[in-house]
Amino acid sequence: MSTSGWISLGGKLLAALCCAPATATDLSVIEKWTGEYPSTKIVNDKPLWDQPEIQSAMRAAMGQYFLEFSQKTTHTPDAPVQSDGNGLYGAWSCTNADDCGGNQMIAYFNSPAGIAQVCLRNSAGEGGAVQDLWLANGKARLLPLNGCGAGQRDPFAPLRRFGGGS
Repeated sequence: MSTSGWISLGGKLLAALCCAPATATDLSVIEKWTGEYPSTKIVNDKPLWDQPEIQSAMRAAMGQYFLEFSQKTTHTPDAPVQSDGNGLYGAWSCTNADDCGGNQMIAYFNSPAGIAQVCLRNSAGEGGAVQDLWLANGKARLLPLNGCGAGQRDPFAPLRRFGGGS
């Protein structure tokens, strides 16, 4: 094969690995965390965030933001995983314990569809400004300030408002 053929093949492979549409993942493992903290080691002596199925769904949802999330050694403080009783789950966690107010997320898992979506609040915006982002299908969408609903009583409100029906 010529050099240009290898380059073309390499480019196609990279595109397939990097940018392929998200596929459904079996997320039934999350049921075990209903009412439990994501940091609790329940399955295979690992917390929710370290379960391969959860990581796969999070990677597909978060795109470039997943790398930073996955490099954290802890995701606490956190709150018990909520269920709507119909296969939707919400898991809240700080992403930076030193500045939780400006660095937190709610990960939404749609178990029947096998996908995740994330409402991320981070202080990595321009000049360290806090910004809320909706992460789905590897893409980020800027939300209005407090779009992630910090302090809101209904944990699924941001999903209904920004989640596009998933």
